Amino acid sequence: MDFGMVTHALGHTIPFEEMLATTKELGFSSVLLLTRHHGEPVRADGTCPETFPDVLRSDPQHVLSAMNNAGLEIGSVHFSAGVAINTEEDVDATIAALRLYAEYTLSLGCKFLTLPVPSCASGQMHVPTEDKAPAIKRYARLMNTVAEEFADEGLSVGCDIHSGSRVETLTDCRLLLDSMPSNNAGLLMNIGHLTTSQVYGWILVDEYPDRIPVVGWKDHSLDSDLPKRTWSVELGTGHSPFELYIKRFKQHPAERLHLINCENVADEQRIGALGRSLRYLQDLWEEVNA
Repeated sequence: MDFGMVTHALGHTIPFEEMLATTKELGFSSVLLLTRHHGEPVRADGTCPETFPDVLRSDPQHVLSAMNNAGLEIGSVHFSAGVAINTEEDVDATIAALRLYAEYTLSLGCKFLTLPVPSCASGQMHVPTEDKAPAIKRYARLMNTVAEEFADEGLSVGCDIHSGSRVETLTDCRLLLDSMPSNNAGLLMNIGHLTTSQVYGWILVDEYPDRIPVVGWKDHSLDSDLPKRTWSVELGTGHSPFELYIKRFKQHPAERLHLINCENVADEQRIGALGRSLRYLQDLWEEVNA
């Protein structure tokens, strides 16, 4: 079983090429490429002083050179130009920006594009779906529009479920998915955030097995004495029920990108924590039966 890594798992200050080399050394096969709008581009030699390059200002061949030098695949590109869904005009502007990322993603030979979900006011959790429904349906329109336009080229678009966001709970996800006719529009199933929100996300694998193109393997702690509500730890040391998800994914096989991330780990401990997390999940995947 191959697993990729989210590029900020190694921190936010490491040069791009060093981050890629370390990712490969740890045993990962691909990356979710986090980007920074108005950041530094990748240079002709495949280097960038920043961890998150501005891909739209980067020649695709320069990015591919960096990936080839590291021996990695680009699993997904993450949209960083900002998602606005307060009005229909906001949605139209976001669609225009997302189209540029879709075109660029395909130019890299990549078939997965992910994007963030705007937060609720003050990041409030468990806001009733009916209160968020208009915003969720506007978000669905922007995702579905881009997914349909690039469906013939095989692009899948997934939204990153987060606690305290407009798409957080089972009913939020169901409304979003049911509002998007395109099967190429779906979820980045962020297991850590589902754990923080105490949402049984594995149920969605049963209900929408073909609408989960990307899976984010994060282990969030539910301890009460944490510095903040969402706390991403080394896999196997938190409270995410990975076995339940693995069982469902094995019962409903599909083409999916699987990504590991540990965010709230001290910089000097990141490499060790990521290596152990990868081995833990690989072993667990083999142990769990469908």
